Amino acid sequence: MDKTQILKDKIQDADYVLIGIGEEFNEKFTDIEKYPELVKALDVIDENGRIDWLVPFIEKIYLDKQSDSKLLQAYRNLYELVKDKNYFIVTTCIDGNIEKAGFDKEKIVEPCGNYNFLQCSSGCNKELYESSSYIQNISKAIEQGELQSVEQPLCPVCGKALTFNNIVSENYLEEGYLPKWEKYTKWLQFTLNRKLCILELGVGMNLPNVIRWPFEKVGFYNQKASFFRINETLYQMTEDLGDKGISIEGNAVEYLLK
Repeated sequence: MDKTQILKDKIQDADYVLIGIGEEFNEKFTDIEKYPELVKALDVIDENGRIDWLVPFIEKIYLDKQSDSKLLQAYRNLYELVKDKNYFIVTTCIDGNIEKAGFDKEKIVEPCGNYNFLQCSSGCNKELYESSSYIQNISKAIEQGELQSVEQPLCPVCGKALTFNNIVSENYLEEGYLPKWEKYTKWLQFTLNRKLCILELGVGMNLPNVIRWPFEKVGFYNQKASFFRINETLYQMTEDLGDKGISIEGNAVEYLLK
């Protein structure tokens, strides 16, 4: 029996499925050429260094427009595998692509943040602000060719710039993901000594303390766990997991597309 069939069987038989999504799923914005208005906006930004703060907002607009890509199809294929299971997903991706695939958003935790909220760039307070209204204003300015007139969103407390609430921010505030993280840790408690299938997909060593090492620990202590690590280069399995661990060499996105 090949490893793919073993993986499918283990998912089918599992009481719980724990999924980790890593670097191989990061959005690379390679399809931006499909949106000439965004390419033109980036050219305007390049010509005027004073508005380079707009670049991540252009990224967000691009992400909102995307509805068909290899990444999204890989996520949809993953959803079909686990949609009927009791699952939870931990992802280090900040692009929000996974939310378009049908997964229950309450079962996804993003410890590195996302583009949905803004925060004070100086971290003067812990307030988070929805980014949607700012995105709408910038989209309208792009349509009207008035991008240079857009005013940068500022913190209402200290007057410093607002930035996206994700790990790219210099003073990243964790308040945005902590409620989901608490829900995840409570969910994890129920998996002890239950049939748990762990899927680690495209997780590298950029932030091993978020997924890679904690997942190994969960797999080690749960005697009924099965652990699948799919990665193009870092597919090697720790010996501590013994026959519970199966390594699959290959890009996790491409693997899910097959």
